Amino acid sequence: MPSKSEPTLQQQLTELDDVLTWFDRPDIDLDEALQKFDHGVKLAESAKAKLSRLENKISVLKQRFDQQV
Repeated sequence: MPSKSEPTLQQQLTELDDVLTWFDRPDIDLDEALQKFDHGVKLAESAKAKLSRLENKISVLKQRFDQQV
C-alpha cells in the first residue's frame, strides 16, 4: 500500500492526463511548457515503475494459484 505522501497510480495517471490536456491550450508559455514536460516525464516514469511492480506481484500470485490448482 502506498504511503500517504506517495500518490497512487490512479492519482499519477490523472495528473499526467491534466498535464497532457494543458498542452492542448493555444497560449502555451515556453518556460512553463518545459516545466510541465519535465513533470510529465517524471510522472510517466513513476507510473511505469509502479505498473512493473504490480505486474510482478500479479505474476507471483498467478504462479501460486497455478501451483495450488
